[in-house]
Amino acid sequence: MKSTLTGILMVAATLVSAQSNQVTNASNGLRNDELDKAKVAADAASIHESTKSSAKLWMYRGQIYQRIYESKKEEVKKLDADAQEKAVESFITCLKLDKDNIYKDQVKNNIVQTCASLDYKVKYFVDIKEYGKAIAGLDLLEQALPYDFDGGLKRNNITKENLMLMHFKVYSRSGDKEKTKEFADKLIAIKFKDASIYTNMAKIYLIDKDTAKALSYIEKGKLIFEDNMELINTEINIYLAQHKTDILKTKLTDAIAISPDNEVLHCVLGNLYVQTKDNENAEKEFQKAIEIKPDYDLANYNLGVIYFNSGNEWGEKINALPMNDTKKAKEFEEKKNELYRKAVVNFEKSYEISPDKATKQRLRQLYLKLGEMEKAEKYK
Repeated sequence: MKSTLTGILMVAATLVSAQSNQVTNASNGLRNDELDKAKVAADAASIHESTKSSAKLWMYRGQIYQRIYESKKEEVKKLDADAQEKAVESFITCLKLDKDNIYKDQVKNNIVQTCASLDYKVKYFVDIKEYGKAIAGLDLLEQALPYDFDGGLKRNNITKENLMLMHFKVYSRSGDKEKTKEFADKLIAIKFKDASIYTNMAKIYLIDKDTAKALSYIEKGKLIFEDNMELINTEINIYLAQHKTDILKTKLTDAIAISPDNEVLHCVLGNLYVQTKDNENAEKEFQKAIEIKPDYDLANYNLGVIYFNSGNEWGEKINALPMNDTKKAKEFEEKKNELYRKAVVNFEKSYEISPDKATKQRLRQLYLKLGEMEKAEKYK
């Protein structure tokens, strides 16, 4: 019995010694730039009971994985596709285990460097729509925040608030509505200044057909970003869809008061006046839009339509006159042609900016009505 126990103890001691050797092997492999061997040794030691609580081991492991992803040699990079993640994880574990701060000064710069690289990788994952990997990376970066001893992470814009915003954006892109709402409410609670929080939440609730909730987020956003055009446009589109023209007129007028040189707002308000058959105010708004931006295609086209339709109305009045009322017929004809010529100016500007079939047809019709056959042929 005694000899058996002695044998067991000897085997256990041998195993402990072997795992201690793995730590040494990891260190030697790192020093000799034999990263394949170093990686195998560090990974083995990281899961063994006798060595997995060694802060020194985790420091070596982090340095090994950092060297792997930083290498310019393709064959070294291929040793592990998750090298950034494993480097950050290793340095975090090292600092957690390092109760006496023995390795703090050696590791604090490494953790900043590896987190900066992982942050860049997270953005790459978002671009290629690998949202699960992006979230995992963000979670790791969050775990590193308590170890930002000299503010290096903060200088790289890796902060609790920015990571919260990135979580929100990734969940939003991935279509996880519940998580998006969760992080949006967290950001709003800390008064984080980013208008996309409010516009994205409005869009989510519009998809859910909860217009009241969508508008509530827009109102919250406008308290902070009163001149943000995306918030204003989202609100306008909601009221347009609801055909609430009176509310919309007020909203647009308020928006223009905040941003008077925004040609789009003037054009939208002009369109609203057209819908409510208020051509006089519509004309003013389109003219204001063109004054701000002379090459604004839509405003030029819409103003051309007003003049064209008004000219047609005078044509109808001529047709309704008695045959012998030549004086009024001449007067109406002059007014009709004056409006047609105004329409030509705006349609030609619109066609110059964005040539399309509909504008071309209008121009041909106008020149035919004005009896200018040569110009009409140009738009045949």
